[in-house]
Amino acid sequence: MASSQPGISDRTAHDNGDAYSSHIYLCDTVSSGSSDVSETRGSQYISKDNALFDKQLGADTSSIIVEESTTSNGNTTEVLKSKASDISLVSSEMHLGRLLLTVVILGLAMFIAAIDQTIVATATVRISEEFESLSLAPWLANAYLLSSTALQPSTGRLSDIFGRTPILLMGLGVFAVGSLICAVAQSMGMLLAGRAVAGIGSAGIIGLTLVIVADIVPLRKRGPFMAVFSLVFSASSVLGPLLGGVFADHVSWRWIFWLSEPITGVVIIAVLFLLRVPTGKVAVNNNVGTVTLSVWARLRRIDYLGMVLLVGGLLALLLGMTLPSTTGRAWRSPHVVLCLVLGSIVLAAFFFVEWRVAKDPIVPLRLFRIRNVASMMAASFFMGACLFMPIYYVPVYYNVVENTSSTIAGIYLLPFVIGITITSISSGMLVMKYGIYRPFMWGGTAVCAVGLGLLSLLDKDSGLAARICYLLIAGLGVGSFIQLSLIAGQAAVDPKDMASTTAVLTFFRSIGSVFGMAIMQTIMYTTLRSTMEPIDKRYHIHHALINASLNNPSLIYDHEVPEALRQEIIDAYMHSLHLVFLAMIPFGVLMFICTLPIQHKELARRLQPDPETAAAVAGV
Repeated sequence: MASSQPGISDRTAHDNGDAYSSHIYLCDTVSSGSSDVSETRGSQYISKDNALFDKQLGADTSSIIVEESTTSNGNTTEVLKSKASDISLVSSEMHLGRLLLTVVILGLAMFIAAIDQTIVATATVRISEEFESLSLAPWLANAYLLSSTALQPSTGRLSDIFGRTPILLMGLGVFAVGSLICAVAQSMGMLLAGRAVAGIGSAGIIGLTLVIVADIVPLRKRGPFMAVFSLVFSASSVLGPLLGGVFADHVSWRWIFWLSEPITGVVIIAVLFLLRVPTGKVAVNNNVGTVTLSVWARLRRIDYLGMVLLVGGLLALLLGMTLPSTTGRAWRSPHVVLCLVLGSIVLAAFFFVEWRVAKDPIVPLRLFRIRNVASMMAASFFMGACLFMPIYYVPVYYNVVENTSSTIAGIYLLPFVIGITITSISSGMLVMKYGIYRPFMWGGTAVCAVGLGLLSLLDKDSGLAARICYLLIAGLGVGSFIQLSLIAGQAAVDPKDMASTTAVLTFFRSIGSVFGMAIMQTIMYTTLRSTMEPIDKRYHIHHALINASLNNPSLIYDHEVPEALRQEIIDAYMHSLHLVFLAMIPFGVLMFICTLPIQHKELARRLQPDPETAAAVAGV
């Protein structure tokens, strides 16, 4: 078995009358088929004084060979002796069979986490009726979404410290526990707690699957593989309501959560025995032994204060965004304003801690100063809204106009998913062939803005061909950007920041979807209520039906409802949906604008280590 051992390049530490310092590199070991190849993942400064060295690493370094020499100016130096051949400058790539197996495992993990975002959408009424807690129904989705979104930025940094596989397994385990709590829940409170726990697990799953792909596939070849996960994510968003409706109507809503258990178990077993991805460690090798960073030393690297401030601030901010749509509170109500202000203050404190206090920040602030990364953060925010708004509101259109079931309404969304599939795969292949991504990004976001604009033309008399065409165009636009946003961001940073960059971009996509849905919900139901008021006055005898139809439009198709009343309620819904579709256009336009400042960065054809390590080996 051919192997390349991680090591430390020759570095000089000058005598300052104090402890000496030098670089020791945090290395990840990647198993590629039959060979083990080391790949560097960043560095940290530590003392070369052996006692302090032992303390900081949590390991015995007595076997490290230290030599003294004298420079031309008479300064005494200490040199860690290590051959340049001890560290691999370019990691070997997995052979095709193992790469495809890895993608399948990660895709399945992404699927179970992503589908849980929407699978309860069509089962909320039945669940709420069983627990007699209809007012808490919106939190079945929000409890999951809030906890998942708030923890996503932390997953990348934690995987740098503990390794990809342990954090992914932890996410899968927590997700399984949360799903089990939901399946056996005896009250709405217990069910919501389970949803929150499952959301915590999904944060690790969604973030780490994309990070691992970036670890094992070079940038130039990454597009088609990222397209697979874009397809899984968007398809699961459509399949979720379909499966949820089928289980709720024909079996039991509890099977929505029981279904996750065997699938999660299969994924955990596959990760344990089949997945071979980087595992974080500090390694020093001089043909006499290897020093590995202890668990305690890794725990001390976590920025606990930053994590608490980040999660707390995001939860308060996201709560403020969702309260108007879930409780009917006005945006200017004290509860909403308090959440938004408190969240903003706590997040400001988080950024201060990351800037001035944290030694190993969760979100390196230098990322915000990188032009491409900052542009992709903003564009991903708007893309999250553009992806989820059609998925939620097009089914409402079909429910109102044709009285379709949730299952059929989901089928009508297939043109949107097909469009995403076509451009996700094709743009990834084009990037792999030509090594450029900006033209596809610009073209795709422009097409997305046009497609969202076309949706505003829908009315109750629109033909099937027009509906399919509009959704297909919007899907083509969104699909060409989903994975390219990650590639553009990853291409602009050093490998040591790749995991944090991926996690932050995924977070901005998630928070954009929350913000977009909150805005659309406010527009939808504020307009609908105001439009329904005169109808209610004219048909006061049907007051209960009119109020109930605000949450369940299928009620208007009861044979006892007068035809005139039915048509007026349909018109009220169409007026509200028209404003919602119009409000989607600015999100598409702003996504396009945010991509314009993107600079071209060369896409590596091979996996590259941390440039700092390469410089060290070269003697720079």
